[in-house]
Amino acid sequence: MHGNKKKSTQNRREKIIGFVYVSLMFIVTTAICCMCMFYYRSDDKSTARKEFAISKMERIRSFQDIQSEEMVIIDSIYQKIIAFNPGINASYEENDIKYYLNDLKRIYEKNSHDGRYKIFQQTSGFYSKWFDDRKELWSKQQNIANFRKNLEQCEIGLQKKKEDLKNTKN
Repeated sequence: MHGNKKKSTQNRREKIIGFVYVSLMFIVTTAICCMCMFYYRSDDKSTARKEFAISKMERIRSFQDIQSEEMVIIDSIYQKIIAFNPGINASYEENDIKYYLNDLKRIYEKNSHDGRYKIFQQTSGFYSKWFDDRKELWSKQQNIANFRKNLEQCEIGLQKKKEDLKNTKN
């Protein structure tokens, strides 16, 4: 029995040493992993995130600046299209409007990677179609006015011919 106790003590002592060894290894491994995860990488990730956020904020600010500058031009294009009279042979006004519309398209072409800039292309396309429609409408209205004028002249001529026929029969 006495020999049995000694083995039991040794086994118990070995178990405690094994437990302490495993516990120390776990603590050291955990500490190294935490240090690697939080200490070494936290600066890189946070710096990268900060740089990304800063660059994103700069892009947003840049877009807002361009947008505020171009709103003045868009408003002036709107006013020019409303005031445009194709009856007056002012081709410089038409060229001016087309230049500004192409300028809006170029803003999108320079920044086509950013979807927000597509609004400039869409606005340019809309105003361009509106401008063409205004010119076509004016042309059709002029044609209608000319046809009415020709119709009135024809009616007057017809009335004269009828009167001449009546006068020749009498």
